[in-house]
Amino acid sequence: MRVTSILGKRVAAVTITVIVAAGLSSCGFANTSSTPPSDPLTAGLFQAINHDRAANGLPQLTWSPKLANNAGTWAHQMSNAGSLFHQNLGALLGSPDYNGYSTLGENILVGPGSMSASSIEAAWMASPPHRANILSRSFNIVGIGYYRGPDGRLWAVQEFGGI
Repeated sequence: MRVTSILGKRVAAVTITVIVAAGLSSCGFANTSSTPPSDPLTAGLFQAINHDRAANGLPQLTWSPKLANNAGTWAHQMSNAGSLFHQNLGALLGSPDYNGYSTLGENILVGPGSMSASSIEAAWMASPPHRANILSRSFNIVGIGYYRGPDGRLWAVQEFGGI
């Protein structure tokens, strides 16, 4: 009986921790913001993507703090793994944090730490699948994140959303 009681308390504590963590994961991150990113590299990437969209007759994307947080976290995870790989966007769409989203898309990149915003955007635009995401009419918001790995490489992510 005592082991069951102790085990029950541990399971309850873990369950509460998971519930609180899940609730906090989306706290403070709005779907959209009228304030552009302040980090110079992120701001440069945001400007570059909207420049490319305007040059192709498309409306600008709105900044998304929620997607930016997700993008930065994903860039960090890829750096830790030492490998480029896409996250399961279908699972994100099915989560309560993404209610109201009709679609998600993602561009990922790893390169030398010296890459500029314009060189990152040029690399994405030179790749047909990445270019398709940038110029998709299905997306109206974007979040961008990056991480500089311990090896000096830059890991960058664009997260696109349709709301």
